[in-house]
Formats: sequence, structure tokens, C-alpha cells
Amino acid sequence: MKKMNNKGFMLTETLVVSGFVVATLVFLYTQFRTINRSYEVSFSYNNSEELYALGNLTDYLRGNGLNVAREVSTLSEERYLDITSCPSVFLQETGYCSALMESLNIKKAILTFENLDELKQKMESDSHLSSGMKKFISAIKYDATSTDYRVVAEFKNGTFATLVVK
Repeated sequence: MKKMNNKGFMLTETLVVSGFVVATLVFLYTQFRTINRSYEVSFSYNNSEELYALGNLTDYLRGNGLNVAREVSTLSEERYLDITSCPSVFLQETGYCSALMESLNIKKAILTFENLDELKQKMESDSHLSSGMKKFISAIKYDATSTDYRVVAEFKNGTFATLVVK
């Protein structure tokens, strides 16, 4: 049998196959982007090394003036207390604190409430927090009913970590 006028069928077949190939490539690209973004977040947020370093800082805070720092942070208009410079107003052994901050490579550390609702509202207009820190704070999952405190830190290598302090 001889087929006549086969040109239209071949064009339709080519369009269907190329549409399928394009759809497959778009699907693979979106999946790759999602996996890559998740990897970057898992690498930058709450690594085990940074959590361990922050654990050392919270141990220091528990033994050297955390109660006074909590009171000061509740009065703060920004809804957090910057503890990076180890203020002697409420922390004891500030020399040790400074050495600890330096050895742990902490760029910025703040003490805030476990419930981050108020901080998230205030931080939009805050110029003291970096954009990376603001993005990290926005990504933190927290207990809105808790009365505990939280230490959030930005490290010199561009990573972030947070721990609840009870």
C-alpha cells in the first residue's frame, strides 16, 4: 500500500514528541532547583558544627548573667538583645565571652523570645540585622506559646544557627 500526503502526519508526530521532550526537561529542571535549594538551606542553617558552637555559648550564658539578659531583652524595643559585644552590664567574665565569640567565629549573636512573631514584625525596619539573618529568622520554626528564650547567631563563614535557652 502506498500512502499519499504523509507530510501532515509527520509534522504532527514531530510536534507531539518535541512537546513531550520539553515537558520532561522542564520537570527535571524544577526538581533539580528544588533539590539544590534544599541542599543550600541545609548547608547554611543549623549545621551540627554551628549548633555545637552555639551550645557552648548558651552554656556560658546560663552561668554568667542570662537572667539579667532576659530582663533587658524584654524591655528592648527591637525585641532582641545583641550579645555579640559581650556587654558587661549583664554578663560576667566579659573577657571569656569575647574570647568565646572569637574562637567560635560568631559574627553576630542575639537573644530573643522563643515566640518570634514580634521580632519578625520589628526586624523589617531594623538596619542592625543582616539580610541573611532576617531571612534565617523568617525560616525558623518556633513554638508560639512558649515563654522560653532563643539565641540566634550568624557565623563568619555565612552560616546561621539557633538554639532555645530554657
